[in-house]
Amino acid sequence: MLVKSGKSEQEAQLALKGTFAKDKNELLAKQFQINYDDELAMFRKGSSVYREKVETTVKIDDYGEPIKRPRLKVTVAHVDTIGTAFWENHPHILREGKFMHGFVKKFGINHIFSPCNWIIVRIIACQFDQFSTIHSFDKPNDETALRLMNESASLMMEQYPDIVFGYGFSNEYSFVFHEKSELYQRRESLILSSCSSYFTSLYMTKWKEFFPYTELMQTPHFEADALCYPKLKIICEYLSWRQAECHAGNQYNTCFWMLVKSGKSEKEAHEILKGTLSKDKNELLFQQFQMNYNNEPAMFRKGSCVYRRKVEELAGAEDGGNGTSRERWHVKVDHVDLGPGFWRKHPWLMTNCTQ
Repeated sequence: MLVKSGKSEQEAQLALKGTFAKDKNELLAKQFQINYDDELAMFRKGSSVYREKVETTVKIDDYGEPIKRPRLKVTVAHVDTIGTAFWENHPHILREGKFMHGFVKKFGINHIFSPCNWIIVRIIACQFDQFSTIHSFDKPNDETALRLMNESASLMMEQYPDIVFGYGFSNEYSFVFHEKSELYQRRESLILSSCSSYFTSLYMTKWKEFFPYTELMQTPHFEADALCYPKLKIICEYLSWRQAECHAGNQYNTCFWMLVKSGKSEKEAHEILKGTLSKDKNELLFQQFQMNYNNEPAMFRKGSCVYRRKVEELAGAEDGGNGTSRERWHVKVDHVDLGPGFWRKHPWLMTNCTQ
């Protein structure tokens, strides 16, 4: 109101500095003829969402009379929840008073990751089968959907400088945080909630860029869990394990969907593949479908890695000058084997942060 009346933001902040609630009420009444208590309750008290018991008609009996039963209905209200009166009027919310509503922050679970340990945050899409069916993803792999995941992962690395490496396939991505990371004071709950919510927001924001003709008909939902390892060797073994899962899952799914597309039922396809080894699946693909599995796109077979590498950029050459070259960190997406050879060629990945 002060700003709208002509004050600058700095002047308004100075005018309000050190004032109490009653001072602000007087200012509104005297200068702007506003009674603060007449403002919308949603603005003054915020919004509470809870389940309320209501009588709901479940059916009509033979005489045309409604049969009602108590049902829980989600209610949005703008009420005082700080005092005891609200909780006394709604005892079912806290299960008849079995839990005190006066929750104290210090009683909350606040797990801290051990210092000097590498943190892995694994993000995975929930109900992905349903999501992929609704949006008609290609089987066994939808290249566009995978590129959307990779783009989201690349932007994650830009948002969180402490992420030194990421690996993903299908509907999951694992991010390695540097052992010296102090993100959110290494508090597990904050790291997990921040990473999962930010990844979800990136996926939704970038959806139209990758699927311009497909409406987002269901909200994607990513959850996160975390692991903490003291040694780089264990980190590398974890990443190799995830890549092995990628290979096994993709090889199976490739065989499965080729069988289904050839006319087999899903049950028959599962029975054919039951107990088969990797070489058996390769033979099946080659003999029945003339497909060499090793010729499938590397992104499908090996998954995707995201990491930073230094690239040279030429600056100051716009006006015809020679310019100067400088090195900058650039996020790269790659599809390679995560064996010892990879780490020997990229020794900087796990040893230094970019900051």
